[in-house]
Amino acid sequence: MNARTAVVFGAGKLACGLIGHVLSRSGFSVQFIARRPEVVDAINQFEGFGLTIAGQRRPLVIRGCSALPLADERRVTRAVADADVVFTAVGIDNLAYVTPAVGAGLFLRSKTHGDDPLNVIACENLPGTGAYLQHQVLSAAPPATALCIERVGGFSAAVTRRVMTGGNAMRGELQFSVDSEHGLIVDRTGLRGELPAVDGMLVTDDFTAVVMRKFFTVNCAQAVAAYLGYREGCQYIHEAVNHPRVRPVVVAALCEAAAALEAEFPYQKAGIERDAAEALERLSSADTADTISRVAREPRRKLSPRERLVGPARLAQRHGLRNEALSRAIAAALAYDAPNDAQAISLQQTISAESLEKVLTEDCGLLPHEPLARAVKRHWRVLLAERLHEGAPASSSLHRTGVAVQDVILTMLSDLNRQYDPALVRDALARVVQEHYVPVFGASEPGRRAPVAVA
Repeated sequence: MNARTAVVFGAGKLACGLIGHVLSRSGFSVQFIARRPEVVDAINQFEGFGLTIAGQRRPLVIRGCSALPLADERRVTRAVADADVVFTAVGIDNLAYVTPAVGAGLFLRSKTHGDDPLNVIACENLPGTGAYLQHQVLSAAPPATALCIERVGGFSAAVTRRVMTGGNAMRGELQFSVDSEHGLIVDRTGLRGELPAVDGMLVTDDFTAVVMRKFFTVNCAQAVAAYLGYREGCQYIHEAVNHPRVRPVVVAALCEAAAALEAEFPYQKAGIERDAAEALERLSSADTADTISRVAREPRRKLSPRERLVGPARLAQRHGLRNEALSRAIAAALAYDAPNDAQAISLQQTISAESLEKVLTEDCGLLPHEPLARAVKRHWRVLLAERLHEGAPASSSLHRTGVAVQDVILTMLSDLNRQYDPALVRDALARVVQEHYVPVFGASEPGRRAPVAVA
């Protein structure tokens, strides 16, 4: 009997630290498709990679693997056409780079294997990726091949609760580290035929609940710890989770998210409570030493409506439940200003140049006047006030411009106008401004002050 083969697009932490691991131990010959030549060479030289699982005394040696460069279109197309299963783990923003090769491989399969189906599973840590993958593949394919691709191709998504933290090369061999033995959960929707048996892989009909439980417990707690831990000067997630000012917010946010999940999926109450407790325990451990910068990166993506912070907060709001700690965490993400994170810089520039409400509307999907948006703005003002009181670092946008300070005041004014007669609010603020001035940070003269215009 021929050995089963799997193709994995990507060769990073998720591709190797999870997918390659479970496939290899299930007897598959695994072929990775990567863009970086040094990664391809490292996998081929050792026929695999090393893997450390937290709590296990000895690292694992994963073998039976090979790699191809994505640029070798002919061999990649043939590898896909002959595979028993295909996975992608390249990051949602990079999916478009690999979908032409996926489509070409599926088309070749339709010619060489008849109607024998091939399932392609997107492991991109984002809800709805199965349908998105199918759309991307068909959009990239020539119209003449689309029907053949649809006939043989199954498109699904997968998620894991395993946290992949480390990835580097040691003496030329790729080394990865993960926090647990947790496996891969695959959405049955979109599959064609049966998947080959894989040790550690579960196929479910209730994928939406699985994704939400994972995003709103493990990923939520990670994000809360990361964005609040960054403000406390922490470098690692476990350091933030155990910080006296951060831990209470992480615990409260997990409780709020779990309560919202239980209201949405009451028949899964015991499992949700277990997920939340397990998330806190795992993230408190120093075994994997996950960094704040890795978890907090790309804040604009992680602030989207269905993501790990806004998602559970909106769910709690819909069920009439508390979301105070989640609102504070969203505000901390909005204030995240790491100088080496392009999205963080873009986020702060948008807030300073345009407004916080623009970001809340366009990035978070929150209308400025709804209760959740108002709670986030309130916490954001408090966080900015704390930074001003402490003295913002030179890299902070608060130190570079006074726009953020004025935005705080104008946002407060907007909230007051909705609760009181706007004419009375303007009159009261005008009297305050006559007696007090707001500092303009970054002024050329020390102590320079300027009045804030009253709208």
